[in-house]
Amino acid sequence: MESRRRPIEDFPAHPDGDPAGELARTVRERRTELGLSLAQLAERSGLGEGQLRAVEAGHAAPTLPLLTALSEAMRDAQVHPHE
Repeated sequence: MESRRRPIEDFPAHPDGDPAGELARTVRERRTELGLSLAQLAERSGLGEGQLRAVEAGHAAPTLPLLTALSEAMRDAQVHPHE
């Protein structure tokens, strides 16, 4: 018996809009506000740059450990806006 995936139209829209997109915007805005490059945030958080790119592009379903690592990495960073 063949298993078929349901078309995306069969799933209701998320009631809060686009949570992955909102997370992507928030992470990117905070990182740039702090003056951190992706490489610097990766180093501070212990995450890979590719993983961070996926989060910032809205292509990742972040886990609690990933969100915790990001939060801790950015929490104590001092703001160094780009000139």
